[in-house]
Amino acid sequence: MLNRNVVSLTLAQSFAMTGPAISVLLGGIVGNTLAPSPQWATLPVALMVIGGALTIIPAARLMQAVGRKLAFISAAGIGVSSGLIAAYGITSEVFAIFCLACFLIGVNNAFVQQYRFAAAESVPSEGASKAISFMMLGGIVAAYIGPEVATLLVNSLGKHLYAGSFVGLSVLMIGAILSLLFYQNTLPDKLARVENLPARKTGALVRQPLFITAVAASTVASGMMGLIMTVTPVSMHVHSGFSVGDTATVIQSHIIAMFLPSLVSGYLVARFGVFRMMIAGALSMAACIGFALWDSNFLNYWTALILLGVGWNFLFISGTTALTQTHRDSEKYTVQAINDTCIFGFQALTALSAGAIMGAFGWDVVQWACLPFILILMVGVAYTSRIKPVPITKLATK
Repeated sequence: MLNRNVVSLTLAQSFAMTGPAISVLLGGIVGNTLAPSPQWATLPVALMVIGGALTIIPAARLMQAVGRKLAFISAAGIGVSSGLIAAYGITSEVFAIFCLACFLIGVNNAFVQQYRFAAAESVPSEGASKAISFMMLGGIVAAYIGPEVATLLVNSLGKHLYAGSFVGLSVLMIGAILSLLFYQNTLPDKLARVENLPARKTGALVRQPLFITAVAASTVASGMMGLIMTVTPVSMHVHSGFSVGDTATVIQSHIIAMFLPSLVSGYLVARFGVFRMMIAGALSMAACIGFALWDSNFLNYWTALILLGVGWNFLFISGTTALTQTHRDSEKYTVQAINDTCIFGFQALTALSAGAIMGAFGWDVVQWACLPFILILMVGVAYTSRIKPVPITKLATK
């Protein structure tokens, strides 16, 4: 029987993830039109990531104070506003306003990223990977309706191309709000309540090898995806001359590849373990780089971005699952805030530098820049897999 919260979060994910999907597809293209210089074309996408990075800690504190449900719904309201602000920025041809809108999309996305933790908390610990995996299937729906709505409404507001696409985003975000009305805040973990386990200090949390590896897996996955995906629309549409439709197809396929493996990845993590799935994810990302360097035709773009999405899925779900094994209920907001700050912070750095690297050195250098991080991650996973884990109940408090 499906858990009510997991279903609610899956539906909300279906609508809420259209924000990043539409922003990634159109942010660089609109930026290339409105920005004072082509080197600033990807700034809106970078600001979306930065908005998420800066919001992680305030989001965790807000959820701790008022509960996840009210926080999620309030953030979705910001998502509704962001689409309208983006449309206004395009129609008024003010780059700064469009950048503000993308920043606000990132603010909402910081809360959306917490959906996976809310899903894991809604089921027994042994079902966490499956709950996370199922919930993320909402991304498949978002991958389809996001780009579809964006391309369908490109010309809906006359000469102001893409403004209608962001109005469509606002409508989709209302769907997220309606879905979240069915979510119920969860009670503290029974084990933590019965044994009255105290929260450890932050230093004790971040020194755990499994914690470091879990955070690294999700961080590298998101950072590399952010770097490559951010410049793909610019590389395809602006530099290689592919149509917006072709570019949308590649981005749409990429986002589907990010979430479609969730049909099986939760079961694969349960069957093979988090470390083997992390290695599989890293190898998929390495293969993405290989195809991206091979040629700049449509098929290679498409294949590379699919492999990038699959690699992200394996790393992200295995990393998130591993993270749930490193903290007590009393520590969850601290651990989750640290984890997502690292993810968004690194993704912001890569997204912010993507345009400059692309403009100065080209598509190939973007790919080579990713390879060292993937190799370092694989070494770290191999090392941590040899360490016998210590049960949460036996960990030292200091």
